[in-house]
Amino acid sequence: MFAQHAGRTARRLGQTKWRAVQRRGYAAETTSSNKPPGGAGSRAAKFLLTGFAFSTLGAAATWQAMSSRGMGFYSDEDSLKKYTPEEADLEAKNAEQVINTHPLVTSLRARSDLTESRPHMKMPGQYRAKSLTGGALLGPGRVSVPPYAWNDEHGKEMVALFHVGEDVCGHPGIVHGGLIATILDEGLGRCCFKSLPHNIAVTANLNINYRKPTPASTFLVLKAETYKVEGRKAWVRGRLEQLAAPGEKPIVFAEAEALFISPKYAAPSNITWHPSLKRTERNELRKQQGITLWLTGLSASGKSTVATALEQHLLHLGVAAYRLDGDNVRFGLNKDLGFSEKDRNENIRRISEVAKLFADSSTIAITSFISPYRADRDLARELHAQTTAGDETPLPFVEVYVDVPLEVAEQRDPKGLYKKARAGEIKDFTGISAPYEEPLNPEITIKTHENSVEECVAQITSWLADKGYIKSA
Repeated sequence: MFAQHAGRTARRLGQTKWRAVQRRGYAAETTSSNKPPGGAGSRAAKFLLTGFAFSTLGAAATWQAMSSRGMGFYSDEDSLKKYTPEEADLEAKNAEQVINTHPLVTSLRARSDLTESRPHMKMPGQYRAKSLTGGALLGPGRVSVPPYAWNDEHGKEMVALFHVGEDVCGHPGIVHGGLIATILDEGLGRCCFKSLPHNIAVTANLNINYRKPTPASTFLVLKAETYKVEGRKAWVRGRLEQLAAPGEKPIVFAEAEALFISPKYAAPSNITWHPSLKRTERNELRKQQGITLWLTGLSASGKSTVATALEQHLLHLGVAAYRLDGDNVRFGLNKDLGFSEKDRNENIRRISEVAKLFADSSTIAITSFISPYRADRDLARELHAQTTAGDETPLPFVEVYVDVPLEVAEQRDPKGLYKKARAGEIKDFTGISAPYEEPLNPEITIKTHENSVEECVAQITSWLADKGYIKSA
C-alpha cells in the first residue's frame, strides 16, 4: 500500500525544498482504499526464472566481447565522473540532488568497507548504448539517472540507489514487473561478482516474491547479500524497497533469491599484460608528450593535406610525429575491410588502437579519417582515456574537425568519388548515401575553404603550444 501522492509528489521533484521532498517525495503506507486496480498489493506474486536470464548473461557477453577487443571497464572512481545531467533534464538533476543529499547515502559513503561506483558508467559509451539497463532503460521517464552502487571488496554485500520514472509502467502508475525482475536480476548478480572466479556470472535461477506494486516516479533501494559460495556458484538474496525519509520504515516492494554461476568461457586466457616503462618515464626520456590528433571531416575536406603538412612542420620543430592516413592504412592493416557501417566501425577501432600505441610511445599521432560516426570517435577517445597498470594519467585525445560544407567538398572532388556516388556507382558514401555526424565539442575546428593549409597548420600548432604539448616555435 502506498500514499495517494507518491507519484504526484515525485513528479514535482525540485519544485519543493529538500524538506518537502524529504517529507512527501517517497512512497508511504496508506489505507486500503488506495489499492491499485486488481488488488495486487494484497497478494504476493511469485515466479521462477530458470536457465540463463538475459540481463546478467548480457553482462557476461559484453565482458567477453570487450576483453576480446582489448577493452576494459572504467574504474569505480572514473565511473562516478562519467555522468552529468543535461541542462534541460530537470528530472535527472533533481534525482541526483535527492540521492546525493539523502542520509542513507551519507552513511554509505562513510563506510570504509564499501566502494562507491556507477556500474553502468564503467562501460565505454559504444557498448553502453547497446545495453538494456545502461542504454534503452536509462533516461528521462525511465531510470532517470545511472544508479549508484556500494559494494564490499569480497562480493558479500551491495546497496544500490536509483529513481524510476513514469514511462516504465505496466498498469498506469505501477512500474512494470519485468523491470523489477531485471533490476533484481542484475543487482543481485553485481553483488556476488567479486566472490566468484573471473568477477562475472550468469543467472541460473531467480525466484522473486512481489510484495507490493512499485509506484512510478519512486526512489528505490536495492539491498543484496551473498550468503553462500561454492566454487563457481554463488547464492544471493536481496530486496527492493522505497528510499524512505529519515525515521520512516521503508516499504518492501519485492524480495528475491538467486543462484549465479561464473561461466567457464570467462576463464582467463594465456595472454598476460607485461608492464613496461611508465608513460611519465618515457615522456621524460623522449622530452615530449605523446598525444593523438584526430582529424575528422568529409571526403575532400582537406584532412590528409593538412595532416601531411602538420607532420612535416612538427618534425622540423624537432617533435616526433607520425601520420596515419585513412587511405594508406587500407593498403595494409585494414585491407580486409570494406565500407559498410560494420567495416567502418572496425576500421576506426583498429586505427584507434594503433594511434594509442603511437601516443603511448611519446609520439604525436596524427590521424586523418572521415570517421563519420560520433560513437566511433567517442570510442577512440575512451580508449585513450583508459589507463594500464603503472600509468596514472590518460593519453590526450584531440579531436580536430575539418569543417567544410558538403557543396565545397563535392566541388573539389579530387578523386571523382562524389561524382561516382551521385551516379550510384559507390554505395554508402559519406555525405551522399551515408551520414556524417559532425563533432559536438571538438577541441579544434579548422576551415580549409576559408584558410590556407599553412594557416590551418599554424592554428593547430598554436593550440598545442598553448596547452603545453609542444614548445612554442
